[in-house]
Amino acid sequence: MKFIVAKAKLVIFLKDLYRIWFPWLDLAILAFIYSFIWGEYINPYRQYQLIVYGKTAVGKISGEDGLYAYSDYPRTRDFTYTFSLPNGKTIKSSAHAFSIDEVESMNKNFPVTATISYLPDQPTINWVKSNLPSDLNELFKRTLIGGTSFFLISYLFIMVIFRLSILEHREKKRMKKLEESGYTILELPKFLMN
Repeated sequence: MKFIVAKAKLVIFLKDLYRIWFPWLDLAILAFIYSFIWGEYINPYRQYQLIVYGKTAVGKISGEDGLYAYSDYPRTRDFTYTFSLPNGKTIKSSAHAFSIDEVESMNKNFPVTATISYLPDQPTINWVKSNLPSDLNELFKRTLIGGTSFFLISYLFIMVIFRLSILEHREKKRMKKLEESGYTILELPKFLMN
């Protein structure tokens, strides 16, 4: 009997949660976060391309740029760098990362020499090699399984709490309307409700 009651309560709870679950909003938020975290060029597909097809060149990291330049806090920063192609053309780019091994080991004394991985047919797609997964196995484990799982679980947890607070707010609003209409709301102990 208790199992049936618990199951009925769970079904009612999920129906209430579903009423305020906006899948289109979730997709929009996830797309925004995806574009913010990985940016236009260094998403998992670009990482795959750089690991499989990338060439390397020696470059110089000239410094930090962006909102968190020279910050000691563990926030994502932009590192600007340049490197030369075999034909002599110089490419200026930036890496969006928490840290880069070459910079951390040199205590931010710029410029710092670094190996840059780039696509030969599209050299504007590039990344500091030490910041890329070393092989496809690491890319799969670290980015696609580890990173995505952590991100989705965190997102789900935050959204459930957010939506439960919406339900609680709606319930308080409903109770207030009932009180304003002249109804008396009583809370009975559980043993009297059976």
